[in-house]
Amino acid sequence: MARILIADRIAERRNILSTFLRGDAHVVIPVSGEEEAVRYLRELHPDLVIAEGNLQGAKLLALVKEMDGGISMVMLMAGPPSVDQVVEIMNQGVSDILVSPLDINDVRAKVERALARNPGAAASQIRFHNLVGSSPKMQEIFRKIVKTAAISSAVLIIGEKGVGKQLVAEQIHQLGPRKEHPFKVAHCAGLSDTDLELELFGQSGSGAERRRGLLELSEGGSLFIADIGSLSMRMQARLLRFLEEQTFQRVGGDFTISANVRMLATTIDTLAVQVQEGKFRSDLYYLLSGTCMEVPPLRARAGDIPELIDLFLTRYDVQIAGEAVEMLMNFDWPGNVDELKNMIEQAVTLCDNNRIELRDLPDRVLRAVAHTGRKHKYVPRQKEAS
Repeated sequence: MARILIADRIAERRNILSTFLRGDAHVVIPVSGEEEAVRYLRELHPDLVIAEGNLQGAKLLALVKEMDGGISMVMLMAGPPSVDQVVEIMNQGVSDILVSPLDINDVRAKVERALARNPGAAASQIRFHNLVGSSPKMQEIFRKIVKTAAISSAVLIIGEKGVGKQLVAEQIHQLGPRKEHPFKVAHCAGLSDTDLELELFGQSGSGAERRRGLLELSEGGSLFIADIGSLSMRMQARLLRFLEEQTFQRVGGDFTISANVRMLATTIDTLAVQVQEGKFRSDLYYLLSGTCMEVPPLRARAGDIPELIDLFLTRYDVQIAGEAVEMLMNFDWPGNVDELKNMIEQAVTLCDNNRIELRDLPDRVLRAVAHTGRKHKYVPRQKEAS
């Protein structure tokens, strides 16, 4: 499985390529504009770029050359190129050429050939700016994010508090076709039915009484519902009706409103127990869990902690001692990534000489690790030669 960026202004051709390559189990990111193509190229570092043989394609090729390598490129041509054109394109570093109208067998052969020239394609990692992790568990989550972004079904994101469930939802939204539309957030926990109903569905009336809810405000985009397991049965029924019909009525109104909104919901557990106990509707559960991903707790991916620390320190001119990193890798992190972030920010304010040492970490961390012992060893990453 490889990550393939398709940059093509022709929607029909782009869709044909996307559908076919996804059928071959590749992760495909189809885009039309130059700006988003450049953004995804930098952010996702794909294994293969398929781009039009025009100015946009030339810019992408130049950017591919500037990057660290490991990216192959195939050019799309409107018609058969001349021999001189083929020689010129290949001399520029393009792996191959696809000619319209596309021949699917030709596409498969040339894509496989281009990927074969890139030995790191199968093992390459997906990376995002604000959501990091090289561990196999997080890489699997990242692959699911890319695949899920391309569809419009509801998504259920499972994980303990603080693991980054909202970041996952935001990334799904940003990578998908709804990215130019709103991403709204609804927190269910702690709200009464009355308040939550007004928050989601709005209120009918005139003047100051009239209020648009988050479903209307999310039109064309995504609605992120945190802690969906805390919804009452009545609110579950209202949400289920919306998901099935994409319509709703404001509180106190009888006018039916249509809304094109994708639902991204989170829960701390799988909801299966609540379904068995009759506390959560099975039909809503099955609708949500059709596309489901479980974000692992930080203690299950201790190897990602150095990378997370680097991310949190990017806005500070502060370094951290290796023994401090190793101590943090061996802590249990009941508050997960959020707790790590807060602890690093606290250590930044306490440290001397712009360097976080072991003494700058909370005593509870030192005591906990002393009690449980050290299971993980910190090995600093080698810096690339300039």
